[in-house]
Amino acid sequence: MHELLSYGLIFILAIFTSTASAMVGLGGGLLLIPLIILIFGLPVKYVAGTMLLAMVPYTAVATLRNFHRGYVNFRIGLVMEIGSIAGVTAGAHLSTLIPNLGLKILFLLIVLYLTITLNIPNDSPYNYVARAFKIMNHYPPFLRQKVGETTLVSMPALVSIGIVAGLFSGMLGIGGGFLKTPVLIVGIGLPSKIAVGTALFMILITAASGSVWHIYLGHVYYPIALTVAAGMMLGAYWGTGFLKNMPEEKVKKYIFFALVAAGLLSLFR
Repeated sequence: MHELLSYGLIFILAIFTSTASAMVGLGGGLLLIPLIILIFGLPVKYVAGTMLLAMVPYTAVATLRNFHRGYVNFRIGLVMEIGSIAGVTAGAHLSTLIPNLGLKILFLLIVLYLTITLNIPNDSPYNYVARAFKIMNHYPPFLRQKVGETTLVSMPALVSIGIVAGLFSGMLGIGGGFLKTPVLIVGIGLPSKIAVGTALFMILITAASGSVWHIYLGHVYYPIALTVAAGMMLGAYWGTGFLKNMPEEKVKKYIFFALVAAGLLSLFR
């Protein structure tokens, strides 16, 4: 009876957390993983693999709905995912080598900095994310893409961002949206809704490739994965519906709050 209640609780939590995540371009792992650990007591590496597998149907539903509304930049997303796939493979193996405390500290520092960066103008000398991307954006080959004031986007720069996001995805069982969404807005200059839709599309690819490696390593608990996936698919449907009706600035504000919550929840991993 206790186990049945635990599965019912995580199903309901999956609906609510994925609804919020689909509105801000997150994979849902940032919010759900601490809750799964608290409820079921699984080691982080098993929760990481379980969560990545559950993200696949969630992000598939979200991507399909965002695509119909024109919120997905496939060209930028696919190039970044070249790096993400390499990063998530390495991250899955590193998850068995790096102490949990070290991962927590590094993750928390990055999330806190990105949260601050969202509120700094792109042309400010203190916006180091935007400045770093401008420096990297000089390296060919280029992707011809109208993005804000930028018409040429460096493919090596996109791949580099993907590698970093993929590493965290593989190590922590998250989709990498906490890094991809803010960088797409601040660094590349995508509108908030397109950044959210593109990030979710990339998370679909990252989660699919990462879950394959975790399945191979035996890091997946299938009953929890199926329960979470069912709840997250409902959340994806509702969250993308809310996204459609939100003003751009409000989307950016919600991303800010989501990153703050992610930083706090990381302490309970």
